[in-house]
Amino acid sequence: MIKDFLKRIEEELNEEQRRAVCYDKGPSLVIAGAGSGKTRVLTYKIAYLLERGWKPWNILALTFTNKAAREMKERIARLVGHELAAGLWMGTFHSVFSRILRKEADKIGFSSYFTIYDQADSRNLIKTVIREMGLDDKTYKPASIAAHISNAKNRLILPEAYLSDNAVRMADQAAKIPMTGEIYLRYMSRLQQADVMDFDDLLLYTYILLKEHPEVCERYADKFDFVLVDEYQDTNYAQHCIIWELTHKKQQVCVVGDDAQSIYSFRGANIDNILNFTQKYNNAKLFKLEQNYRSTKTIVSAANSLISHNDRQIPKDVFSDKEKGSPLHVYSAYSDIEEAEIVVNQIAALRRKEKMEYDDFAILYRTNAQSRTFEEALRKRGMPYRIYGGLSFYQRKEIKD
Repeated sequence: MIKDFLKRIEEELNEEQRRAVCYDKGPSLVIAGAGSGKTRVLTYKIAYLLERGWKPWNILALTFTNKAAREMKERIARLVGHELAAGLWMGTFHSVFSRILRKEADKIGFSSYFTIYDQADSRNLIKTVIREMGLDDKTYKPASIAAHISNAKNRLILPEAYLSDNAVRMADQAAKIPMTGEIYLRYMSRLQQADVMDFDDLLLYTYILLKEHPEVCERYADKFDFVLVDEYQDTNYAQHCIIWELTHKKQQVCVVGDDAQSIYSFRGANIDNILNFTQKYNNAKLFKLEQNYRSTKTIVSAANSLISHNDRQIPKDVFSDKEKGSPLHVYSAYSDIEEAEIVVNQIAALRRKEKMEYDDFAILYRTNAQSRTFEEALRKRGMPYRIYGGLSFYQRKEIKD
């Protein structure tokens, strides 16, 4: 059986992908450039471990989205069968850790039926606390206070430590929100009284559970013979610390990511987690997936030229064997309105010259707020469009009203 699988690996993976998949002698970091087959390597590695006789319930695979976990599990099932794949501990950090917390809840002062608050619930409670403390919610904006509390939790700072930290207190005073620590303290107390955790608590309390209850930590560290983490460049300090608690004993951990694709620092992601991985884990093996299967040579070359300016990075030489492709065009615009006009004019010109269809075009923007100017320009020209992953400006309730 393993011979057949090894033959399949030989046929379907390139040399560096094969080396990353078949290495199971200690910690490893897989640096995966864009379009280099990162998901394929992760799924084949888990399938390889299963084919080698590792038990599925002893393998923990952590992802950032339920969609990624679902797709990976489906791919693994196609490789090794549904029965083996179903036994894996696989899911997002929050879903896997909530599963552990429900089993061990009594050790941290919760019931196993604790409620999990979403962002809206959490902000409503913060708003209530601000009002009860007689503070002005125009100064102490619930969304802003929620962000401060979230950042503290992601750095594993509890209310008492927050209140006693001079640097934090001075920063809050400078921002004219000196009572943030008191709000945090009262908010956490209210959550605990109501047997509720917010989203960040799922990480915070998992770390507290593992750190303050060595017997629990040892049980899970013994249970998980191999730990795999996707998109490691997007992990925050809390996630990094939890992974260390679970893996430093056996050192059987594989993390996959790309330091050049880290864009979530505003959510607490810490680029040092991936940059310092090989120092944190002694004798960690580094694999670089450098062949891009997705993009033309022109696109890859342009990306490399930009990435080369990063001050701190893990050097890699991403390349493509695809055609050279069309040249890139860069346009400067004085405003967002002119930018949208340039894009729409290009669409009109290409439809006229190249006889292209509307569904041959995609407009990518950084934030949902940017859709409005593009929508206005498209509507002015009578061009049909569809918004993906967000809500059209004209479909928002207040605009429809």
